[in-house]
Amino acid sequence: MVAVLVVALIAFRVIAGDGSPSKDDPASYTRHLVEKAIERYESYGQEVAIDYYNSVDSVDGQWYVFIVNDDGYTISHHNPKFRNRDPSLRVDAVGYFYGDDLLGATEEGRWVDYVILNPETGEEQQKHTWAVRHDGLLFGSGWYE
Repeated sequence: MVAVLVVALIAFRVIAGDGSPSKDDPASYTRHLVEKAIERYESYGQEVAIDYYNSVDSVDGQWYVFIVNDDGYTISHHNPKFRNRDPSLRVDAVGYFYGDDLLGATEEGRWVDYVILNPETGEEQQKHTWAVRHDGLLFGSGWYE
C-alpha cells in the first residue's frame, strides 16, 4: 500500500510539476524565487536563509536571491563582494541610483529596473529586480533582459 502511494505521489509531481513558474515567464519566476526565500526564512530562520543564499548552490542560472537587513546592508549574496555593502550607494551604468528604490520596497513588493553589467555576457543590460520587505528584511531577485 505504501509503495503504491509513493508511486502515485511521484507520478503526480512529474505530471503537475513542482509548482514553479517557467523561466519563460521571468517575472513570475523571479517573484516565485523571492516567495520561496521568504518561506525558507520563516521555516528555518534567518541564519539558515543567509547561509543558503550566500552559497553558489542557491544560484539558478542568472537568478539568485539577496537579502538586506534593516540597517540597509546586504547580509546575503552569493557573491562575497556584494555582502556588507549599502545598496543605496549602487549606481547603474546610466547614473541611476537604483539602490534607494530597492530599499524603498514594501511588503507588497516593488519592481526596480536598472542597467548593469551582466556577468554572464560581459555586457551592460537591463535588469529587472523584484524586492519585498518582510520582517524588517529585504528579499530580492531579478533577471537580465
